[in-house]
Amino acid sequence: MASPFRIFRKHEKLLIAIAAVVAMFVFVVADPLMSWLQKSTNGGQGSPTATLVSWEGGSINARELESLRQRRYVISNFLKELLMSGAQRVYSEGGTPLDPTVPNFILEEGATPQSVMVGAVTTRLLAEQATEAGMTVSDEMINHYLREFGLRKVTDAEIAQILQKNSRSDIRFSEKQLFAGLRELLLGNYYMRSYYASAQNVMPEERWQDWQRINYRIALDAAVLPTDGFRSKVPEPSDSDLAALYDEFKERVGDLPQMVLGVQLNSPDPGFREPRRAKLQYLLGDVNAWTQKLLDTVTDEEITDYYERNKRTQFVKEQDLFSDEPAESEAKEPAVDEADSASATEPESPAESPEEETTEPEESEPVESEGSSEPTEEETTTPEESAPEEPATEEAEEPDPAAEPAAEESSSALQPSPFRLVAFQDEQAPAENEDESPEETGDEPESEAAQDEPATEAADGEDQGTDDEPVADKAEASDEAGESSDEESVEYEPLENVRDLIRQQLANDKAVVELERVMGRAFAGLQSEYNRYGGEVIEARSQELEVPAPPAALANLGETATEYGLIFEETVLLSPLELSETAVGRAVDAQTRRQPVARAAFLEMELYEPFLSQDLDGHWYLVVKVEDAESHVPPLEEVKDRVADAWKQREAAKLALARAEELAQEAEKSGETLPGFFADKNIEVVTTDMFSWLTFGTTPAEMQSGARLGEAPPLQSIGPEFMTKAFELEPEKVIGVLNHDQTSAYVLRLNRREKSEAELHEQFLAEANDWFGGRVMMSYRFQNAQRELLGQLTDRVGLDLTELEEYLKPNEDQ
Repeated sequence: MASPFRIFRKHEKLLIAIAAVVAMFVFVVADPLMSWLQKSTNGGQGSPTATLVSWEGGSINARELESLRQRRYVISNFLKELLMSGAQRVYSEGGTPLDPTVPNFILEEGATPQSVMVGAVTTRLLAEQATEAGMTVSDEMINHYLREFGLRKVTDAEIAQILQKNSRSDIRFSEKQLFAGLRELLLGNYYMRSYYASAQNVMPEERWQDWQRINYRIALDAAVLPTDGFRSKVPEPSDSDLAALYDEFKERVGDLPQMVLGVQLNSPDPGFREPRRAKLQYLLGDVNAWTQKLLDTVTDEEITDYYERNKRTQFVKEQDLFSDEPAESEAKEPAVDEADSASATEPESPAESPEEETTEPEESEPVESEGSSEPTEEETTTPEESAPEEPATEEAEEPDPAAEPAAEESSSALQPSPFRLVAFQDEQAPAENEDESPEETGDEPESEAAQDEPATEAADGEDQGTDDEPVADKAEASDEAGESSDEESVEYEPLENVRDLIRQQLANDKAVVELERVMGRAFAGLQSEYNRYGGEVIEARSQELEVPAPPAALANLGETATEYGLIFEETVLLSPLELSETAVGRAVDAQTRRQPVARAAFLEMELYEPFLSQDLDGHWYLVVKVEDAESHVPPLEEVKDRVADAWKQREAAKLALARAEELAQEAEKSGETLPGFFADKNIEVVTTDMFSWLTFGTTPAEMQSGARLGEAPPLQSIGPEFMTKAFELEPEKVIGVLNHDQTSAYVLRLNRREKSEAELHEQFLAEANDWFGGRVMMSYRFQNAQRELLGQLTDRVGLDLTELEEYLKPNEDQ
């Protein structure tokens, strides 16, 4: 066996040169890099001893918060390896590992440093509250937790080895810190769980309310009053009005949708803060354009080969079984049942064997017409005996006019089918023969023994076979003949008819492969440029020098586009919402297929850092961020027109609601339906579809995500306030209400209920215990209880997160 050092000796000079370059790079860049990373870690925000979080009786500074974050990562990695060790031991013993019976403190995949910090602050706060409430967690409890988390398969000595292995990545981490971290986590968990019992206890009345919100469905009559129609009645705002509205909403970013009970709705509140915006350049690899470019490279040989390999699956001629032309085709050639009947009743030759006589009718059994009473005697007669049957057979082939419906009375579903159900015909023929005498059919009387004779001979023939051709060989030959017949009966589209289609497909296949190669090369070239530029930026920042200008290849992708035959495009400054509505913004990271460009541009991408992505249609985008404008609050003078427009919109909504309530009172007094009341008022009245307060959706994915706010098509932007008032409506009652974003006011009247209250009660009592939504709604209530508990707790202790929010914001370097 060759020595593994043979490769090193062979390339010794090259490896030494690479090592020298790496050493020089580390010597020059390492210190600036570490300095920059340190600044990035704490956001560059002040002193490490500055207080970031405070509450009554406690606080956390920047250094402590960073220590808590690192400790949380180490604990998570330690627990992950402990669980894997226990699971592997269970597998080796032939069992199936189950989830641990103790709380799982492993961090979720993809947890950000910011979320880990916030979690560490929450845990510290809950642990302190638990301690004040008299809760304790002993070392023995922690040891028990570790044994249970290892599925009772990992010994104390092995747990110590796992801890030692994970501590190598952080020398400062020790068993003492592990126990301190787990003690805090367990105390916080126990404190929250002490409230779980009350949150999980759902009273019968609450279960009834939950069930109704999903299953109680109504339809409304609604008169629509757009608020824009009332803007002309709104006076001009005063300077004090504008200043008051600006001060109230200047820190809010406008036009951002908000999540309301699992549904995105536009907010009724304005916002005057300018959002963060980014400007992108990108190279577009359009699959369609490259497909057209490569059409001429597809050869005739490739097309023929593709056709032969795929004709059985892609190019079989479609046969329309329900077309209007079967009658015409039947007129041109004999029908299947007529041809089969004629061939079955006329002997081919007197030398046919008994076996052939008995098996042939099974393959070509005649189909009896509805009005025919003439039986078929093929199975019970010899060829000689069947000769006199020809007149009878001809009579059977002529259908009874009274039994056939007229052409215009028959449904298209009853048109002749090319298929014949032979098995059913075999069973039907003897049943028709039972009530008929030989005189009716014109046959000579025969004894039962004579009738059974051909079948007996056939059975003997099957048992004995022949010397030259065994029965098994005969069956195989029959199968092969059937397959050959099926193959010959299939019609394929001629190659000339699908040549262009195949050429397009093959060119598309080539374009996909070629684009992946070209985009990969272009990305590698830009990434190499960025690596050099990034080192220069880090060094300049560490020495507090001016950041150097980016290389031309990164500042302008036009030359790269020309070099690789790609399309060069550039955006204007776009907010995250605006970018998410573009094709490039919806493309996702080509490697992980998770991060869309619209998100990465504001969370991950550095200036001039290349980002390779692809959309669902296969188009490639090589993206570079060339400008990043921070979010800011513009002065009132710059946004005065926007403030005035928002003020008028809010005032118009008030007028629209007042008018809707006034019309509601008039309509209720009149006793008319809304369509009748508004018939001469030039106001649109619609009737909604049936809807419920909450819905699980219709797909499995929607149902798994839990209950969300219902919809009432065709009404738009329906919020919780609308739902509350709509489901409190009584018959004959009329109300006025605004939609969620206050773009319309509605006059509402109950149109109908899907079920009466008595029917709802009966259905609820029948399914309350095993209703699918029961557990989901209980979980929904439980999550609400958790949020309320944390809210009450933070209010009680006076938790201040202002400095932490500033600390977690990206700085200029980031």
